[in-house]
Amino acid sequence: MRFRALVTNANLLLRVVQSIDKLAKSAILKLTPEKLHIIVITDVDSGLQLWSDVAVNALFGDYRIESAHGNEIYLEFSIENLQRALRSAQGALRTTLKLTKKQGLPVLSLVIVNQSGTGRELTLSQDVPVRVLTPQQMDAIREPLVPDSQVHIMMPPLNSVRSIAERIKSMGDRVAVSANGEGEVTLRVSNDLVEITTFFRGLENLAYDTQPQDAGGVASPDRAPAEFYTAVVDMRNFLRFLQSYHVAPRNIVCCIIEHHALVFYVYIGSAGYSVGALNDQTTCGSLTYFIPVRQV
Repeated sequence: MRFRALVTNANLLLRVVQSIDKLAKSAILKLTPEKLHIIVITDVDSGLQLWSDVAVNALFGDYRIESAHGNEIYLEFSIENLQRALRSAQGALRTTLKLTKKQGLPVLSLVIVNQSGTGRELTLSQDVPVRVLTPQQMDAIREPLVPDSQVHIMMPPLNSVRSIAERIKSMGDRVAVSANGEGEVTLRVSNDLVEITTFFRGLENLAYDTQPQDAGGVASPDRAPAEFYTAVVDMRNFLRFLQSYHVAPRNIVCCIIEHHALVFYVYIGSAGYSVGALNDQTTCGSLTYFIPVRQV
């Protein structure tokens, strides 16, 4: 098992790790010849999951990976430790990331070369302890299967949503996210004394391949485009999703599956993608958040 790469975009890698910092203490890193995947599965009570992937060539150069399992490597790591190590690599002359062993234990080692004020090169090593997972262990970790969504809509700028959510989070422990087929999204928080609803209009709905469905998966062609579909989720989980502002996404798609889940697709890239083309070549990766509805 071998892995070694020259880190060419330490800033992007750090921003991806920062976006998951509030989700959990540890995550899974899946390395493949084409993509780097980060997977976070939170505690049972929360139910939130994050599945992300970034193209290798957006992060690394001189990328070498080898294993007996289809050249894939699976590592469990501390999010805090990797974030700390990547911060040390900001502005470095060059950084190399490799899987190695220290005192017989596996580590992801960042070898960071900086330049002193006198022009000398200074080398710093940052080791992140990891646990190597077997293919059998990874087989038990599957991306959630969810029914087709009733609404598929582009989100407004994330900083606007985040600013509002931060102001209303003290009003309740759950938030109702609603959207319709006419480019409208609402956020609603309520308690025994007050109800606050924020409206966003003029958004873009993505094209459907199928008719809208109800929560049981039955087509519901009679529902008017202006009618809202709603998913009520934990405010804490919604705020965790909003940490994805770190990757400065150009596009975020919200999918509402009534009585089941709220799914956000956060697309990373220097350019946008055309509406309806969720896997456009102009994106270098994505973060997918699965947030289960709050059961009454």
